[in-house]
Amino acid sequence: MNATKPGARRAPTPERDPAVLARARAILRQHQAAENVRQQQQGHGNPIVSWMDEANGFRFVAVKQTVYWGRNWFIFPNFLDYFMKKTLDHEWGERERSKGQHPLFRWLQKTQAYSNQKPGEPKVKTIVMMGFIACWLHLAYTLYLIAHHDEIPEPLLKRLRDPVSFMPAYYEAIVGAALAVAGMEISCAETKAGSMPTPEFRAKSKASGKTYEIEAKRKNGWKAPTGDVTNAEFLRELEVYVRNQIYNASKKKLTNPVYWFELSIPTMMAEADWRAVAEKAEAAIRDAENSMTVDGQPIAPAYVVITNHTFLADEDVTGHPCFGFLQTIKIDDYPFGRPLEIEAALEGYDKHRDIFWLMEAWKKASTVPTTFDGSPPELLDSDGKPQRTVKLGDMIEVPDIDGKTVRATVEEISSWGEDKAMLAVGANGRHWLVEMPLTAGEAQAARRYTDAVFGKDNASHGLRDDDPFDLYDWLLQAHANMTQQQVDKFFEKNPTLGHYQGLPLKEARVRVAREYTKWTWVRSQQDKAAKSQQATAPNETVS
Repeated sequence: MNATKPGARRAPTPERDPAVLARARAILRQHQAAENVRQQQQGHGNPIVSWMDEANGFRFVAVKQTVYWGRNWFIFPNFLDYFMKKTLDHEWGERERSKGQHPLFRWLQKTQAYSNQKPGEPKVKTIVMMGFIACWLHLAYTLYLIAHHDEIPEPLLKRLRDPVSFMPAYYEAIVGAALAVAGMEISCAETKAGSMPTPEFRAKSKASGKTYEIEAKRKNGWKAPTGDVTNAEFLRELEVYVRNQIYNASKKKLTNPVYWFELSIPTMMAEADWRAVAEKAEAAIRDAENSMTVDGQPIAPAYVVITNHTFLADEDVTGHPCFGFLQTIKIDDYPFGRPLEIEAALEGYDKHRDIFWLMEAWKKASTVPTTFDGSPPELLDSDGKPQRTVKLGDMIEVPDIDGKTVRATVEEISSWGEDKAMLAVGANGRHWLVEMPLTAGEAQAARRYTDAVFGKDNASHGLRDDDPFDLYDWLLQAHANMTQQQVDKFFEKNPTLGHYQGLPLKEARVRVAREYTKWTWVRSQQDKAAKSQQATAPNETVS
């Protein structure tokens, strides 16, 4: 029954009041933009689930199906500290602390001495990240990520509690966290003793349905000096380590293997040094690809990830530098490092997208979120509460064209320069532009997370002009909601592509994005070549 009492006034509804519908759309865009910012911090796995009981001062956090609560969890790392200690077991911690052998307690003691809060200081403050803080914070985050997406295998916890096996197990946890952030279903394979060699993890991609077997090993110390990574002694040790790890992993004869090898070079700080290391490691991989055999047979295809988490080897380092790169063994259609036609390169990129996604996830998992809800940490106040900034669809007070203060709707917004934003606003049928200063936090957040911090659901980072795959990803997103009618119209306008017209809608959208990528990329490369030729042409004079 939808009867209304005589004389009662109907509430405005979207179909009757366009302003209500416009506001609903603006709120949806704000929600989608906030999700964009959250994913930039937390990746594409399960989001942080948390809420406040303001009346009693409790913060609740759900880890999969288990709910934890506590006071004084102002930022996410506060909870991670609690979660790590509870997961590893408080009683174990009390026993192990007195022995003084486990690295974790040394890191925590150094952190307490370094960042101990003094009376009158704000609850949340900015400090310089040190290696010993990064060590326990990343461990806590990896444990949370694995627990929030799957279950932490008891054998892994057992190895983490043992000072002898702790560091190798820590690296396995880092890899497991990357798999979790990539949205893969993970399971620990090395849980039962047996005669068949097994990997550390099995990971099933939700996107492709493909299952990968993951091997993860960490180098425990260097005999050669690491101060100069270009010296012959260091490079020989690096080459031998990479070859030995490939051989040992290949002996397991895994299915769809992904090998992760951590170097833990304690002096690795600069990108130039990492490039020198990566070049030598790649040469070792290529040599193994061409000459290595197992049981008389050439080694099988595999992905190889080489990483270096400097803080794992030097806990007193400033910051938490980490580097990584991906190579392959005997995967001919891998679209990097070899000349390919653009169509073949895009096909290879789609085929190996799981692994590219995994590398992006490793980068995401290497940065611990500060906030519970994904709001930019740059917008937190001293109590850890996010400060709201202006967003698309907001009603704000601004000067109109005549200089009078009026309430207007924010219809468009874009950061501008270093510390300003340009707003397109509207009121009473009039539309105009307004310049708005940004706080330092707002400006930093916009640079880091794009204009999505202002509620723009279509905000994106600038495209790299030297990367066709970046362009392709952007075009895939832009055409993700094409209708069948739009797809048919595209093929009608391009008769040379008529043989693709019978593709299912999902595949047709990919084809449209590919064709636009090829046209745009080829044209951009031609323009770049023409400009380069003009710049290098000899100056001509007319006499």
